[in-house]
Amino acid sequence: MSFELSELAKITADYINTTDRHIFLTGKAGTGKTTFLKYIVAHTHKKTVVAAPTGIAAINAEGVTLHSLLQLPFGAFIPQHTQPPNVNAQFTTLATLFSNVRFNASKRNLIKEIELLIIDEVSMLRADLLDCIDHTLRFLRRRRNEPFGGVQILFIGDLLQLPPVVKDNEWQVLSQYYSSSYFFDAIGLKNNPPLNVELDKIYRQSDQEFIDILNRFRENQQSPEDINKLNQHYRSDYQSLTGQGYIHLTTHNKKADEINAERLADLPGNTFTYRAKISGDFPENLQATSLEMRLKEGAQVMFIKNDPNGEGRFFNGKIGHITKINAEDIWVTFDDGLAVQVPSYTWENKRYSLNKETNEIEEKVLGSFEQYPLKLAWAVTVHKSQGLTFDRAILDLTDAFAQGQVYVALSRLTSLNGLVLSSKIPDSNFAISDSMKEFSNSRATAHQLSQNLVTDRKNYLVKLITETFNFATIDFALKEHVKSFNKQENRSVKQQHLPWTIGLVKEVQPIKGIGDNFINQIRKIAANQSDYLALATERVSKASAYFIPILQKASKDIKLHDDNLTDKTKLKTYRKELKELEQQFFNQWQSIHKVNLLLQFTLEDRMLSRKDLELTELHESRKTETKKTKRRDKTPTAEVSLKLYQSGKSIEEIAEERGLVPGTIGGHLCQYIESGDVDAYRIVDMEKLDNMLTLINDETTSSSEVKAKLGDEYTYTDVKVAMAYYRYQNKSKTE
Repeated sequence: MSFELSELAKITADYINTTDRHIFLTGKAGTGKTTFLKYIVAHTHKKTVVAAPTGIAAINAEGVTLHSLLQLPFGAFIPQHTQPPNVNAQFTTLATLFSNVRFNASKRNLIKEIELLIIDEVSMLRADLLDCIDHTLRFLRRRRNEPFGGVQILFIGDLLQLPPVVKDNEWQVLSQYYSSSYFFDAIGLKNNPPLNVELDKIYRQSDQEFIDILNRFRENQQSPEDINKLNQHYRSDYQSLTGQGYIHLTTHNKKADEINAERLADLPGNTFTYRAKISGDFPENLQATSLEMRLKEGAQVMFIKNDPNGEGRFFNGKIGHITKINAEDIWVTFDDGLAVQVPSYTWENKRYSLNKETNEIEEKVLGSFEQYPLKLAWAVTVHKSQGLTFDRAILDLTDAFAQGQVYVALSRLTSLNGLVLSSKIPDSNFAISDSMKEFSNSRATAHQLSQNLVTDRKNYLVKLITETFNFATIDFALKEHVKSFNKQENRSVKQQHLPWTIGLVKEVQPIKGIGDNFINQIRKIAANQSDYLALATERVSKASAYFIPILQKASKDIKLHDDNLTDKTKLKTYRKELKELEQQFFNQWQSIHKVNLLLQFTLEDRMLSRKDLELTELHESRKTETKKTKRRDKTPTAEVSLKLYQSGKSIEEIAEERGLVPGTIGGHLCQYIESGDVDAYRIVDMEKLDNMLTLINDETTSSSEVKAKLGDEYTYTDVKVAMAYYRYQNKSKTE
């Protein structure tokens, strides 16, 4: 599928790159929202993090979950300090939001550097959770008076897909604060609502009559003629279509699972089982397909990823049949006769971290999940079909009460020709809420965006220049550093370096006043000059030429001073202070360099990207320094946990030391239980382990299935330990 950046998409990209306005990017199914997300990540200069409300959505967006990024509490959030009286549900409040959460320095530093947060599949994001995100960002970034702590947010999704889920007892309370559960009704967006941008070019459908019907369903404007047209595709004998490449879309997991299990059992021949290869940390809730995949020749399967070779042989949602299968290979043939050998695919569980040397946000792979990108495809739920494309589908919409399910199911198809209804679509009204209508009607046109971009860009650039040339942080850090010499505990060895420190302060101190004067000049230019951009670009270029050498010299002087220190073992605290001080000079130097480039690129109507920044001498020199001074620990993460466990530390102690959750450490140790290097009975007591083993057999693939049969005294880690031990026992018997 090719993706050409439309005029509207180009303006939206400019808005993201040169303003700080929040954007809600929506569009009908198949308009390229996910492709636009990838374009922004690849082309923006901003320090960007991608997140989503659920694990699978995060993996598909190549990001992380919002809960893991910000350590958000589970359950509902109330934007006030007290718990409401007489409620039968537990709520997190402003008073309790941070009471049970500890943010380490690495997490705080990462969050402080985020400039753009992209939230994908925002239709699943509740208003109360977004307010929780708002207050968390304000707290961690220490910018309590700025919505979302000054972070720009790009929301992506189609609100008229499936709505966010709220329990009835939660909504009884939340309805006192929110007019709907949708994200746009969050209190944090009231004074700064996102610009509502809708991509309008549809890539999935080419049948214009079908596109028009979909649009009317999406806007709740479907006519009796539309419903009659669709109901012409009702077939009471739909079951006779089995084996003809149709996928059954239903509203419930149980029904889809039953259909797939029955169809697989009906096939003759041997069943082949393929177990995924898991490396490092890859939790069950992130797994996009089966841990143990059972397939037969003749099975109808669906690809869940695009062709990694870029040849377009298959795509996410393409259906075919297994025509050849053995223990090592799977071949799938499509209706057009094309047969492909299915390659395995590796999904990655990522975490964002801040590179302390370059001050850039980087991705770190925590674990991977390698499996064939297939699922049995006689049936799938409407919920799991979001984002997929089908040529042929049987729609069972008898229970499609959730707002948007009819639209989602219909919009999976490429044309009316492939539609079969197992039951007729009712005439009932698929009503959408008033707040949804109001928000949907606020969509901005390309012309409106172009007009507003001029003002919004000016406001952002002036704000950015003001923040960049404000040297108050460095000034404060230097003063605090000088004060530290007067503390009794820091006397002796460190004290002899006070004269050098005073000399550094004298060299650098004047820049604060000069910077303040420069900021005032820029504000006057922006307020009074129509050609402010050209003038501001020129002034910033000259200011950069003045300030950067001063910052550069201070940075190098601090490093040289540190290198020349004698008796370094007695100066560990002092050397840490020097490193933190040098980092502040580098960060300010980096910010000035970046704003200088941004203004130049904006003046030339070019989009500044992170790649442009990485190609500069500043970035390259810093990376070279990092390679020289930093030795990487290449020990696998699970092995690190094993060594700590073997040293006598408990799972909880290891988790605390490594900044991970106990469940992750338990997952690491399960690898060594299965190999026989760790005794399961040392982790879980004998009675509990024996009880769990009675529930586990060769067909058991999901820890949640076992956990559901046990009491609350059993944890998921307990179950995973038992499953690993069961596999170890079976392996021992066969060897």
